[in-house]
Amino acid sequence: MKTLLSLFLILILASCSSSSKKIVDKLYYRFGEPLVITTNIDFGVQRPTAMGILGNRPMVAQKADGALLQLNHNFWIDSPKILLQNYLIKSFNVSPGAHDNQLKSTLLNFEKKGSTSIVSIVFTLVDKNNNTLFQKTYTQQQELPENTMAAFVKSVSQSLGIIIKILAEDLK
Repeated sequence: MKTLLSLFLILILASCSSSSKKIVDKLYYRFGEPLVITTNIDFGVQRPTAMGILGNRPMVAQKADGALLQLNHNFWIDSPKILLQNYLIKSFNVSPGAHDNQLKSTLLNFEKKGSTSIVSIVFTLVDKNNNTLFQKTYTQQQELPENTMAAFVKSVSQSLGIIIKILAEDLK
């Protein structure tokens, strides 16, 4: 009876102990460094807006049925809205202070779909009276060389660089 009771207690203790599953690390990413681009138009950069979950720190993946899914272990180091604002300020070398014109932006797509990255942003340039001077949507899709988060982040940075260069040309 003592042996049976001892085995029973050992089984209970063993079942309550923590499993040997390895805890997955949370990984944080940021955009690459932008190239500095000059334009003839002086403008400030407003904080971008984002559609729903795209403005949150977790990275977003698109499932085969089109549903968006926030990833549990891969995050932006800050909100993509803040990362994009800082990227635009560095890209256009925007000085602090008041500006007659403001560049507004809205993130439409900022996600990984299988082995493809999709970046889509609406840029709107407005004057001090909030009249629209320019508005255009830019979209870049790139196939990832490998289906990893590091490749996705690099692809997003490349897509942003391409979009910003085209935007700068369009603003001239």
